[in-house]
Amino acid sequence: MVPANNPAPIGEVLAPESHPILQYDTELRAAAKAYRNSLAKIAYYGFRMRLSDGWTLLGLEPGPRGEEAYRESIDVPRSTWYKAVRIGQQLHQLSLEDLSRIPTTNAELLTQVDPAIQHDFPWTEEAKTLPPKEMADLVATRNRTVGGKEPLSTLLFRVPFLAKRAIEDMLEAIQHKYELSSKGQTLELMIADLHNDANLLAATDRAERLMAGIAESMKRRQAPEDEQQWLRLAMEVLHEGHEKAISAARAKQNGNQKGGRA
Repeated sequence: MVPANNPAPIGEVLAPESHPILQYDTELRAAAKAYRNSLAKIAYYGFRMRLSDGWTLLGLEPGPRGEEAYRESIDVPRSTWYKAVRIGQQLHQLSLEDLSRIPTTNAELLTQVDPAIQHDFPWTEEAKTLPPKEMADLVATRNRTVGGKEPLSTLLFRVPFLAKRAIEDMLEAIQHKYELSSKGQTLELMIADLHNDANLLAATDRAERLMAGIAESMKRRQAPEDEQQWLRLAMEVLHEGHEKAISAARAKQNGNQKGGRA
């Protein structure tokens, strides 16, 4: 065992020793709870500080520059601050007590609930109890009933520095080729290509957007209501088929992964 006053060099493998695992677990659970409560407070009070430009009363500039200076003065990481304050802004109707009882991932998912169904379900209570995966499925399913989008998330991974530019160029080229709306959608379609679905998915996505343009044009020209209704029905069928194709590709991929680990 390395003496406390002589710490081991970084990277050195330490000899195994007995550890009070249950104590570590207790401390970590307490720390995790305190961390979640802290994030809730940053979300709740941070948004209210932004709303009132509160840092000006502390001698800082108004607006984003003052907010950035204030964030630095209280030593909150940039990503943590802006993510939490965005949640606090979009869930401003929740009390601090409610916000503190919702896991951070579920709070992010709540910000992506379609406005048309925000008051139709007990979202807050569900977010307090459901695992994030179930909560994401619930938001996606209910959003689709009103033509809303599936909730989005950020995917982060490390790649070799010299490969980064090539990967970005490839994503951008495919995005432009199929006229896709985001790099995330491009990546999902590239993965679906493993199952020979990419061309079909890209085509249906483009068809959906073209039909949406036609629907808007018909509405402006005051086309007969029955024609507009037929087009809406066609768009619903196309959208449902697109969603099913993506779900099937995901399920197939998950099955392949499980089979590979078996």
